[in-house]
Amino acid sequence: MLKLLRTSIIYRSTFIVLGIALLVGSFFAVFTYYWTSHLEQEQAKSRMGNLLSTVESTTSIACYLLDINLAAEVSRGLLKNEDVYSIRIFTPATKLAQASKLAKAKLATLPSSDIRITRDVFSPFNTAEKVCQIELVPDMAFIQKQVNSKANFTTYLLILQTILMALALVYVVIKIIARPIKTISDRLHDLSPEAGARLSLPLGNERDEIGQLVRDVNTIVGKLVNILEDERHLRIKHEIGEKKFRTIFDNAETGIFLLKTSGEVTSYNTAFLRLLALSPDTTSDNISSGLMSALEGQELRLHMMIDTATNQDQILSEDFSIEIGTPPVRKWLHIVLSPIEDGVLQGLLNDITDHKTGEEAANQLAVTDYLTGAFNRLGFDNEIASLKRSIQKTGSGFFLLLIDLDGFKSVNETHGHDAGDKILCHFTQILFKIVRRSDFVARLGGDEFVVLLKDLQDADKAKEIAWKIITLTSAPIDLDVGTQTEIGASIGITYVGDADFDKNDVMRQADDTMYAVKKSGKNNYRLYDPDDKS
Repeated sequence: MLKLLRTSIIYRSTFIVLGIALLVGSFFAVFTYYWTSHLEQEQAKSRMGNLLSTVESTTSIACYLLDINLAAEVSRGLLKNEDVYSIRIFTPATKLAQASKLAKAKLATLPSSDIRITRDVFSPFNTAEKVCQIELVPDMAFIQKQVNSKANFTTYLLILQTILMALALVYVVIKIIARPIKTISDRLHDLSPEAGARLSLPLGNERDEIGQLVRDVNTIVGKLVNILEDERHLRIKHEIGEKKFRTIFDNAETGIFLLKTSGEVTSYNTAFLRLLALSPDTTSDNISSGLMSALEGQELRLHMMIDTATNQDQILSEDFSIEIGTPPVRKWLHIVLSPIEDGVLQGLLNDITDHKTGEEAANQLAVTDYLTGAFNRLGFDNEIASLKRSIQKTGSGFFLLLIDLDGFKSVNETHGHDAGDKILCHFTQILFKIVRRSDFVARLGGDEFVVLLKDLQDADKAKEIAWKIITLTSAPIDLDVGTQTEIGASIGITYVGDADFDKNDVMRQADDTMYAVKKSGKNNYRLYDPDDKS
């Protein structure tokens, strides 16, 4: 029953309507019973008074004449009324008549004050002369029986009316409200919106609130079906798009990956593994740390990219030079990072080795003397600028050797420019043999060369190198079969240890020193002395 009350609107509404009807009906039945009982008692008293009034004249004559027979006749007449229990007519001195339905002893047990009706009787000839009293006791058992009968009848009638009204109300509630709602609920429970099903209007409810409810439900179902249909189309499009993206993701030449701010790779495609020379069979731990491992020594740059991209919400890109594989192969990778959500970045990885190699070749060509392979003037300018920054960081200076070949013009004029070019190449090879790989050799033009001895503060070492250059340069040079020539080298040396040096001043010092050598006989070297005015 409790389950039915919780789950069935019909049972619940019926129970509530009946409960309320019975409660209210019971209240009014009890009230009606007591009110009717009280009313009937008052009417009984009124009737007793009226009875006394009808016999008052006859009683006054009997009392005035002290006629016992007449008084007894009045008493018997009154006692014929069913609701009169006893009657007594008396004077202060004597009792004229007394009659009752029961024995005297039993009469004495009856309650007195509220059920005895006593009236004074006056002389028929003088209304001011009291001649006797008449006392009437109503038959309360009879009266109460009559009262109960009427009150019960009224109460039963009211209860019956209440029950009938409650049943009628239950019928109306079930017929008009509960059952249509239950019918709608049952149909809605089995409804298949995806199949286009709709609720049918209950008969008789087409124009009322239940009909409007069904129409509203059908409208909502229609909207829901449209939404589901749109969602289905979107899901299909999403699946197609995802498949296309997956195909592009897997077959792209660009490495695509997701990266945590810690540098851990969480997702990647095949190109990512190929560019980092990682096997698909590699453990997931090695793959997740593969990018950092490949950038060994450059992890700080990558972390700075990640921090900047994350904190400033920017797309950043940088080129990294790495060595991967066995044997190690140098590669250039271009990495692009863009933040996509909190703590996650999307990365793109491209192999730009060919581009970088070409760029480096172009740069190298731009700073290289095409004839000798040494650096040209542009390369010299770049190197001087680089050394200036190096001195600012390390404080380590360098020696600059400005070299001019002695007798080169004569070789050109005597043997031609091809021979001159051969001399220039021969001298360049001499320089490369003498200086360290970290040193710098450039041909500024014609037969003028510059050698930069880096990270060197020992002037004697610089002089030693200069002398080796002069010595090797002075040896005979084979120009052709059976043809030899000789040249010399005049070298001006200056030391640069101040980070604020001016290139023109340095070159002027070396040039002045070199020409001082030439003036003094050529094929020698001299160290720049600021106090030397020669």
